[in-house]
Amino acid sequence: MEYITTLSRDNLEVALNSKYPGLKFTSPIEYYDFHIYYYAHNDESQEESDLLRRKLLKEFFEEAENGSIIVKVLPDSKVIGPHSTQFWEVDVVRPEVFLSLLTWFQLHHGNLSVLIHPQTGNDIKDHTLHALWLGHRLPVLLNKLRTTNAQVPPFGGTHTKNTNEYENFHAQKHKMK
Repeated sequence: MEYITTLSRDNLEVALNSKYPGLKFTSPIEYYDFHIYYYAHNDESQEESDLLRRKLLKEFFEEAENGSIIVKVLPDSKVIGPHSTQFWEVDVVRPEVFLSLLTWFQLHHGNLSVLIHPQTGNDIKDHTLHALWLGHRLPVLLNKLRTTNAQVPPFGGTHTKNTNEYENFHAQKHKMK
């Protein structure tokens, strides 16, 4: 995945901790992933997906800037992991931001399907029993998931930057200052 937004190493407190003391996800949930699905070889689906991502980055500009949401895209049209089509992803670690994103996607996902799942270390349960769907439920390729409990990848992980969208987002950030 290529990152459009990144975890701000300068101010981890803002990115990682709730504004409301004691507000946290139920254990063992560490954070949530939102997978927004589209069909790369369908111009309408691709355009709807791109527009939704730009709208998200505009409406959640502060959260994207401070690293409270991490937005990632596929580097090409190849399908990866347990996903049956192309997607882009939003990761969120703060519960109040999760709630804002959930309700925003409920109202704005349009024709796109959205898989929302926790990161607990149990990939199969996270993508099935613990998952929420907006729009049409799509197949998840369970044979591509780890069958045993595993370490949850760190929020904001190691990454490369998407030169076009990353640079556009950060250029917009500097215009607003």
